[in-house]
Amino acid sequence: MKRNFLIAFLLILALTHSCGENQDKIIAIDVLLTLPEDVYDQAVHLNQSVLKNNPNNFTLDDQHIPHITLLQSYVKESDLPEIETLLVGLYKTIADETFVVDQLQYAKDKNKSFASMGMEKSEALMALHEKVIGLLKPYSVSNGSQVSYVQNEDGTPIDDFTIAYVPKFVSDYSFINFNPHISLGVGETTVLDSLAQHHQPTKFKAPALALYQLGNFGTARKLLWESK
Repeated sequence: MKRNFLIAFLLILALTHSCGENQDKIIAIDVLLTLPEDVYDQAVHLNQSVLKNNPNNFTLDDQHIPHITLLQSYVKESDLPEIETLLVGLYKTIADETFVVDQLQYAKDKNKSFASMGMEKSEALMALHEKVIGLLKPYSVSNGSQVSYVQNEDGTPIDDFTIAYVPKFVSDYSFINFNPHISLGVGETTVLDSLAQHHQPTKFKAPALALYQLGNFGTARKLLWESK
């Protein structure tokens, strides 16, 4: 009898611990603006041009969508329903706003450089960026890890830079330091120089505000929520 009671107690304890672990799972998220088809295709094309000379890169596709990050953060997975509720209605504040991709950004004095499609920091974009940070601040945590991300298909670990970058997004890369952009990857400067010569400013409206789980190198991998 005592033995059966002990077994039952241990099973309950194990189940309770398992449920607690699931509730407290930490995930890396990206609150972002999606792109219209023409700008999406332009980003994919530029990314492919970068990949030709530097294949050790991320590939933009329907599993790694080009986007404009507003906030990256670690949060508890159990808090996602509340976070999604807070994001409802925010898209309406920028639905009619026209955004501008005005330059190809990269370090011209290096042999290789991270490249992106840089954007104008409009008042509407900055206001949305700051609003999202304020709403999600109570849910932000700092103890993310490898398992917080959508894993790489080839089994390689999530890059250490990515894991360290996310908890510093607000302190180091937001507000006055916010640089809205569409990431393209790391390319040879000679290639980027050539691409920059043909780059033209592009105006567009963002189709949606979305919440994604991050993958390696800050890629938007898993759609969690999207405005309607």
